[in-house]
Amino acid sequence: MKIDSIEVIRGNPGVAADVVVGERAELTYGDKLRVNVSLEHRGWGQTVTLYGAIGVRGVGFNEKVKGEAGFPLPESHYEFSPASGSVDIPITSDISPGTDYDLYVKLLEYPGAGMPEVDDVIDIVGIPPTYELLEETIYPSAYVYDGDVEASAFTFKTIPFTPASWIAGNLAAAVEAEVRKAGGRIMEMRVYVDESLWRPWTNWRIEVVGVPPKTVAGVAIPVGITWWAVAILAALAIALIIVITWSIKTVVSLFTRKPLSEEIKITWSRETLISIIGDFEVKLDRTPTPSGELEGMSDQELRGYCDQLAEVIVPPEVAWVPLVVVAGLGVLGVGAAIALAARPRG
Repeated sequence: MKIDSIEVIRGNPGVAADVVVGERAELTYGDKLRVNVSLEHRGWGQTVTLYGAIGVRGVGFNEKVKGEAGFPLPESHYEFSPASGSVDIPITSDISPGTDYDLYVKLLEYPGAGMPEVDDVIDIVGIPPTYELLEETIYPSAYVYDGDVEASAFTFKTIPFTPASWIAGNLAAAVEAEVRKAGGRIMEMRVYVDESLWRPWTNWRIEVVGVPPKTVAGVAIPVGITWWAVAILAALAIALIIVITWSIKTVVSLFTRKPLSEEIKITWSRETLISIIGDFEVKLDRTPTPSGELEGMSDQELRGYCDQLAEVIVPPEVAWVPLVVVAGLGVLGVGAAIALAARPRG
């Protein structure tokens, strides 16, 4: 495999500028570096993953920003056939301003194809985005679940005048709905925004902690895009919010359920109580109460039954109270936070 050319894709206004391989490329935050590669292939036709990263070459390669894309390999059993493709590497706040950054690419499934590298040719200029917390949501599942989760950081850029009020008021519910619809569960989500006045766009960062669905059958997920990116992009599409460029990082970590206080429980709506009762019963390996029976219970009966289950599952902690924080828009109470995030079980 070899690197044929690289292009600088400007985030604003989104045009490309060719750069001769080996010559210096200057990028700023919101831009993307497109790396075009080619190789000779013989074998089965399939789509593999082209991976590219910008970083610093030392003993190993210290990656700062990266990108992935599908790379189609043609079917050719008798002779080598040419194959070509490209991968975009978004320039985010994960990389600091500096000069002489290095670049390399590889096929994740075929390390034998080589790892072509170009050294000391990438300069990063400008000021990296600085994010402020716009909203934090703790979902009911956070009081039930213990175990492995995926923690993802999703950064993206939108057109000017993106409605921050919709992000603050509806994104938590929209993402939760996408997650439950697919069979996953979400514990925490934090939304950060960088609205520096000198920028012609808005930079966002969304951090999600949750468990993806066991299967994504019927859901088309392009190579290089995690399930969380699909859920967030679908939620943003509800408000017709245009994502200009984005990147996502995902790691697996261990989640310990949140402590539950009386202040939290009394804010839960009827729909949230029914939802969390179902989660509690699953956690305790109890036969789920039929939905019709739960619907027939009064609010007081639902709350009493929920309290009984919570005493077994969730450690009480009076001091811990989740809030939805809206920078510049005030602070919503706990009831608003939980009601926003909660949805009836499907």
